[in-house]
Amino acid sequence: MKTPKINKNRRVSKDQWLAKALDTLEAEGVEGVKIERLAKQLDISRSGFYWHFKNRQDMLQHLLDYWAREYTGIITDNADMKKLDAERRLLINMKMVRDKKLARYDLAMNAWAKVDPLAYKVVKKVIKMRLDFNRSIFAEMGFDGDELEMRTRLFVCYHSWEETMFTDDPDDKSLRLQELRHKMFIK
Repeated sequence: MKTPKINKNRRVSKDQWLAKALDTLEAEGVEGVKIERLAKQLDISRSGFYWHFKNRQDMLQHLLDYWAREYTGIITDNADMKKLDAERRLLINMKMVRDKKLARYDLAMNAWAKVDPLAYKVVKKVIKMRLDFNRSIFAEMGFDGDELEMRTRLFVCYHSWEETMFTDDPDDKSLRLQELRHKMFIK
């Protein structure tokens, strides 16, 4: 069988490398995230990797930053979200997590964090970002003390794990339950 020819002239962006690395992390764990494997999956030579990253460890650091930015910062740093009233901000948050599958890589990231201190630090930072963002929403609605903390943690836990736990729910059921959760959280 003839080996497929690698396209050496094709350019792949840094984000494309990182997106492919995230998919590989999810499928195979951090041990599977190798330069040669990613280049093969992207159908390019591995020399393109060094245009964006110094080495594998540098890419893994960028991967953690990319995950934090693209799967949490997209909400917590969103200036348009901050302009909305608290109830609307909570609903849009729920919809974005679901529709954009923002919790997709959480399980893989948590597994990586169990074996790598740098990943652990970033996962903890992301959890704090999510908690702080949602805590501010619930505080703005007037909740405080243990009621505030319970709602914040429940919201973050549920929305971080919904996709993992309830993968077979049809869209219409998921949307109905989302509406009910929103009503529950704001009362």
